[in-house]
Order: sequence, then C-alpha cells, then structure tokens
Amino acid sequence: MQYASWYYVSVKARICIEFYRLEVFVLPEPSKVKARFMLIYDSVFCILALVAIYIAFCDLTSGCTDVQIMVDNLITTIFVVDYIVRLLVSDHKKAFIKNNVLDLIAIIPFTSLFKIFRVFKMFKILKALKFLKFARFSAYFARFYKRVKFFFNVNGLKYMVFVSLACILAGGIAIHFVEGMSFFDGIWWSFVTATTVGYGDISPATPAGRVIAALLMITGIGLIGSLTSTLTALFFQRHESETKKDARAEIIKTLQAQLDNFDNLTDDDIEAICKTLKSLHEPK
Repeated sequence: MQYASWYYVSVKARICIEFYRLEVFVLPEPSKVKARFMLIYDSVFCILALVAIYIAFCDLTSGCTDVQIMVDNLITTIFVVDYIVRLLVSDHKKAFIKNNVLDLIAIIPFTSLFKIFRVFKMFKILKALKFLKFARFSAYFARFYKRVKFFFNVNGLKYMVFVSLACILAGGIAIHFVEGMSFFDGIWWSFVTATTVGYGDISPATPAGRVIAALLMITGIGLIGSLTSTLTALFFQRHESETKKDARAEIIKTLQAQLDNFDNLTDDDIEAICKTLKSLHEPK
C-alpha cells in the first residue's frame, strides 16, 4: 500500500509538472486586449517607418526642411523609447541587440551629428555620416518590410504583387512602343489602367494598345480580388488562432479540475490525462 501511495504521488507530481510546462511554454493565456494592442502597435510603427523612409530619402537627395527635421526627431524619439522598452523586457538582451542591429542604426540621430561635425569641419567623419545616413534609410525600409512581411505572406499575395508590378512595367514599355507615348506616360497609363481607375487622360488608339489595356485590366481585377481575399484570410487566421487557444484553455481547465480530485481517479483516468497532455504538447 505504501508503494502504491508513493506511486500515485509521483504520478500526480509528473502531471503537475506537465501542466506547468504546458501553461508556460505552450499555452499562454489568450488576451484579446493584448492582440488588439499589438495590431494597433504594429500598424502605428509601420506608418511611422513609412514616414521615416520618406524623410530619409529627402535627406539623401535634396535635404530636409525644418518641419521634416522636427518630424524626424519625433519619430526617432519614439523609436528610441520603443527600442529601450523592448530591450528592458527582453530575457536575452545580447540576442536582442544582435537580432535588432538595424533598429539600433535607425535610432541614431544622424542629422544632429551631421550639424555638430560640420561646425568642427571634420570632413572624413562627414563622409562617413553620409554613408551612415544611407544605412539609416535601409534600416527604416527593413523595419517597414518586417512589419508588413506577414501580411504579404498570407495567401501568396507577394507573388501576385510581383506579377502585377511586372505586368504594369511590361505594359508601360509595350504601350510606349505601340502608341508612341513617352516612357513615363506609358508607366502612368499602365498603372492607372491596372488599378481600374481609368482617368481617361491618356488612352490607346491602336488595336494593339487596346489589347494591352484589356490584359492590364484583367491583371488589375486579379490583384484587387487577391488583396480582398488576403484581408479576409488575415482576419480569419487571427480569429481561428484565438478560437484554438480558447479551446485548448478549456481542455486544460477540465484536466485541472480532474487533477484536484486526484484521489478518486482510476488508472484509466490517469492514463487519459497523460495522453491528453502529450497530445497538447505535440506541434500542430
């Protein structure tokens, strides 16, 4: 009897450990508020990164206005706070710094440094800063790409976008030769036609040009349909993920209730609990 008692105690301990591993590593408590916050957070930083890309491009080409510099400083401050907060909450800080080098480059205030070194006429450092400004532009673009990458991976949207851009470029080149338009007018017409806007400021007059227009219209309809289905799939994936987490959480609560009544469980009940825990640990 003493052996049997110790056996059941050990089984109960093992099941408790499995519950701990499952709750901590596999089944975190779903939080709809947190999910909504992360969606808003990603959207805001995606927009900020896009604005920063534009300002960095202006800085590389024609220089920034005072308003653009103020906006750039504000965005840089937001990125600095974001980087520091994520670094502080990270459990593996060295790995975080290593994996977020571009984010670190993006928060360096090159515009202010450029002015400081200009005062002291340190020309070699100025040349290095010009190169680093380009690196910062690349960092902003990489951050923007990282934010939208998941969206473009849903339903193969990235392939559709690539094909559409290739068709727009090909259509612009083709209409340039067929209709005698300038290259940029051809690209503009091709883009307007593919997006099914059709301003009518430029229109093909030859049969070959109209065939090209028809093909671009079909491509545009396909792109819009793919974009719509991708948005739908994105929302369904989020809802499905939350539903699965809720269902698994209910299973865990049921097993915990059975475990609280451990002394009345049979060997078959214990075996069933162990099998259920094992199945929940298996990757889906």
